[in-house]
Amino acid sequence: MIGKRHPQSELFDVGNVYPLALKPGTFHAQLAHAAGRLFRDDDFAALYSERLGRPSVPPSLLALTVLLQHEAGVSDEEAVSRTAYDLRWAAVLGRQAGEPLCAKSTLQLFRAHLVLHDQVRNLFQASLLEARRAGLLRGQALRVALDTKPIQGRGAVLDTYNLLAGGIRQLAAALARSEGKKLADWLCEHSLQSLEPYAQPRATSIKGSAEVDWSDPAARNGFLAEIVSAAQQLLTLASGGQSGRSGRSGPQIQSVQQAAQLLGALLLQDVETATGSGGPFGGAEAGPQACADASIQVSIKAGTTPGRMPSVTDPEQRHGHKSESRLFTGFKASVAVDTHSQVIVAADVLPADAGDATGALSLVEEAETNTALPVEQTLGDCAYGGGPTRQEFTEAGRDLIARVPAEWHRDGLYPKSAFVIDLDHNTVTCPAGHTTRASCRTSDGGRKFFFGGVCASCPLRMACTQAKRGRTVQVHAQEAQLRAARAFQRTPEGRRALRERVVVEHRLARLGQLGIGQARYLGRVKTRFQLLMAATIANLRRTWNWQRDQAVRLPLLPIPRAQSGDSLRPVFPDLWALRPIFSVFKSVLLAAN
Repeated sequence: MIGKRHPQSELFDVGNVYPLALKPGTFHAQLAHAAGRLFRDDDFAALYSERLGRPSVPPSLLALTVLLQHEAGVSDEEAVSRTAYDLRWAAVLGRQAGEPLCAKSTLQLFRAHLVLHDQVRNLFQASLLEARRAGLLRGQALRVALDTKPIQGRGAVLDTYNLLAGGIRQLAAALARSEGKKLADWLCEHSLQSLEPYAQPRATSIKGSAEVDWSDPAARNGFLAEIVSAAQQLLTLASGGQSGRSGRSGPQIQSVQQAAQLLGALLLQDVETATGSGGPFGGAEAGPQACADASIQVSIKAGTTPGRMPSVTDPEQRHGHKSESRLFTGFKASVAVDTHSQVIVAADVLPADAGDATGALSLVEEAETNTALPVEQTLGDCAYGGGPTRQEFTEAGRDLIARVPAEWHRDGLYPKSAFVIDLDHNTVTCPAGHTTRASCRTSDGGRKFFFGGVCASCPLRMACTQAKRGRTVQVHAQEAQLRAARAFQRTPEGRRALRERVVVEHRLARLGQLGIGQARYLGRVKTRFQLLMAATIANLRRTWNWQRDQAVRLPLLPIPRAQSGDSLRPVFPDLWALRPIFSVFKSVLLAAN
C-alpha cells in the first residue's frame, strides 16, 4: 500500500530543532525549496497495491533521495545514512535528524521499479514541468540540437581467452544451479573435472594460470583448442544431451539458455575453425571432443567482428570510437537540447558501435512527447549530415540543419567537387571537359559513373586518377539534398544556425560533471536510468539558477541612507524605507491633538 507524505511539517524536523539555513543558491537549498511541488506520491501509484500491505515509505521522499544520491554520487548504504545524519538531506526531506528514511533494500527496490517500469521518466518530466513553471521553457515550438557522448561501460573488458573462460564459467554455474547442486559437485558428477580451472568463481585470468609459450603460435592455438573443447562440452550439456531438462523450472531453463547463447556468440565472434571435413563450427554433430581432433584447427579471428561483445559481465557493451584516435568500450549518451532554454528535452543510450545519428528522428519525437511542444527545427554536427539521415527527416516532414561531412580528398587528385554533376540528365563532366553517361546503380540507391577509356589519353590523368580503368564518381541517392545543404552552410544564415548547436556541447559537459562518462550499472537499460537521472539534475539546476539570475536583474526600490545611530535599518530595511510616511502620520496626529 502506498504511503503518503503528510502536508504538515514534523514538529522535530531540522528546520524547527536546529537554526539551520541552507546556503542560498546551492543544490540542497534549491531542492528543499521546490521539494513540496516537485514530486507527488500519486505519480508513483502504479508501483503499489491499493489495499494490500502496510503503508510504504512515501515514494515522493524516495524520489528526492534518489536525486540526492545521484547528485552526490554515493552508494546506497551511504545515501540511507545521509538521510539520517546529513542535515542538508534531512532539510530537503523535511525530516528529523538521526532517523534514516528507509532501509537500504527499500531504496534498491524503489530504484528497480523505476528501471523496470520506466518510471524514471516521471522524474525526468518533472524537471521539464519545473522549467515550464519557471518560464524558462516557453514558446510555441522548439529548436533542438542533437549530439552524443561516450559512456565507459562498467563490465570488465577481456581478451578472447579470458572472455571464453568467463562464458564457460557462467554456463557451468547456470547448469549447476538448474540441478540444485554446487558447482564443484556438479562437475564431478558429470566427469568434468577438467573444467575446474575455467569454473573458479573468482578466477582473475585463465592465461595467467596456464603454462603456455605465448611466443609460439602452435602453443597458443593448442591452448585455445582446449578452451573451445570445454565450451562445446558445456553447450552439449545445455542442449539436453546428457542432463535433460525435466527437473528444471522456467527461470532455470531461461538462465541456462541465456548463458548458452552468450557462450555460443563468443565462440562465433572470436574463433575460426579450419576442418578437414568442412563441418560446421560448434555444431552438435561435431561432438564434445571435436576440437581435440587433430584434423580440426582453431585460431583467433583477425580483426574485430562487427558488434563484438568484449565483456561477459555486461554483454551489451560494445567497442566504439568518438573520433579516429578516441576509442572506448561501453555505450553512447544521445541527447536533445532546446537551443533557447538549454534544457535537455530527451535522452537515450545507444550501443557504442552505433552511429551518432542512430535513432535521431525517434529522439526528436520523444522530445515532442516529453514537452508537448512541436519541434520546428533540428540542429546537428556532421555526424547527422549524411544522406540517409537527411532523407529520413525529409520523409517525416522535418527540417534538419547539419553540416555535410567533409569531402574525402585523394592525395593530389581532383576531388569530387571538381566534377560537374547534372542530376537532371544523369551526366558527369570531368575537369578536362569529358562527359559520361555510363553508370550503374549502387546498393544504397545512388549511381556510380565511369569514364573508362577516355582517361587513357587525357592530359590530366595523373592529376585525376591512378586506376587502370579510369576515374569513377560516386553520386549519392540524396545528392540534391547534400548539394543544397553545402550551399546553405556557406551562407551567413547557415553559419549562424550551425553555431547555435554549441549549447548541446555545454549540456554534455554538464552531464560529464554529473558522472555520465562512467556507467554506474551494468546493461543499457540501467545506464539509460543513470543518464535520465543526470539529465533531471542538470535541468533542475539550470532552471533554478536561471530563475535566481532573473530575480537579481529586477529593479530595486531606493532605500533612504541610514543616519548615525539608526540601528534598526540593518534588521528591518523594508520597514525603515517607510520612515517618511510614519513621520507625516506622526505630524498629523500631533496637529489633531
